Formats: sequence, C-alpha cells, structure tokens
Amino acid sequence: MRNLCGCVLAALALTASAVEAQGEHSLCWRGKPLPECRTFILTELGVYRRLDPDPTHAQDGPLSVSLDVGAAHNVSERVAVGLTGYLATGDSHARVGARLRLRRWLARRVALDVSPGLIVYGSEDGGYGYRAPGVIAGASLNAGDLVALGLEAEYSRYEPQFFYAPGLLNQPIHDLSWRAGGRLGSALGVVGSLVVVGLGLYLVTALAD
Repeated sequence: MRNLCGCVLAALALTASAVEAQGEHSLCWRGKPLPECRTFILTELGVYRRLDPDPTHAQDGPLSVSLDVGAAHNVSERVAVGLTGYLATGDSHARVGARLRLRRWLARRVALDVSPGLIVYGSEDGGYGYRAPGVIAGASLNAGDLVALGLEAEYSRYEPQFFYAPGLLNQPIHDLSWRAGGRLGSALGVVGSLVVVGLGLYLVTALAD
C-alpha cells in the first residue's frame, strides 16, 4: 500500500512538473495565482494543539495530526476555490470528512485560506461514541504552499456508552474545540505524510511482534 501511494504521488508530481516546464499552467503542483496557474493540487499535513479543555476527558494528549488532499481552481487573479478530503487523528480519536477551500491571494506566494467542512465519521475512545455529522472550520496564512499557520474550530457531539449518573445515559455531550498549529504543503506535505504513515506502520509492526 505504501508503494502504491508513493507511485501515485510521484506521478502527480511529475505530471505537474512537466506541464509547468512546457509553459502550460493549467495544472500546478504548488499553488500560484492567475495567470501563472489555473488549477493546483493540495496535499497538506497539519499538526494542531487543542487550546481548551476536553469535556469528555477521553484524550490525554492535546495534539492531533491531519491530512488534506484535493485540488483548487483559480476563478480570478485573487480568488481560488477547491475541495479536499480530510483525515485527522489524535489521542483516542479520529475524524473523516471533506472541506471546502476558499483562498484569497494576498501576493504571488502569500495567501489566506478559509476551510469550512463537514465531518461524516468519527471515533472516540474513553466510553463515548461519536455522533455524526460534525462541523469543522479553519483559517490559515499560507506561504508558498509550503508552510502555513492556522486556527481551527470543531463542533462535535458524543454519546456516553456507559452509565455515569441517573439520567445521563444517552444524553449527548456537545463539544466546541479550538486548535492552533501549522501545516506543511506541496512536496513537504507529501514527504511528511509518508513519514507519518511509515512511522505508524512501524509502530504497529513493532507492537505486533
């Protein structure tokens, strides 16, 4: 599976590089505004830290890792829109969804990204079940499609799976969480993602032994 993912990502990179080398900017590996680029690929690896307390107390660690993969299209010299698939995981939880990408070019290599999205699947340990759908929204300042700093908010609901006190069972818990962190994009995002996947597979293999 790792070899297949690596081959697909390498093919995308070679395709984008070949297109740009020919002077045809219909597809770019790194995002640029018009007239340099029409459509660009998004591959982003994010690391965020939760800023507020967790009401379920199910997560011991505040860090989470996210992966966004998709594409965006420049609709004008200043604005781009796109869509990415969204995966995130952290201590005792996971999320799967999609995010709309809205980009405002501030300069050739500087952009402001806004990314509202919908979480269609979630998992939560510690005696709680995730009640889909959830909502996530983020804003980030992007430099060259290589690094970005941002803030995210997520609204989720959990259902207790065991008895705490009279009347509490099956009553959902509402959680609005805030996270701050950064992302690696383009080739850095791909390399970072492969490192994370490789480390995860290594740990799973080591624990199995």
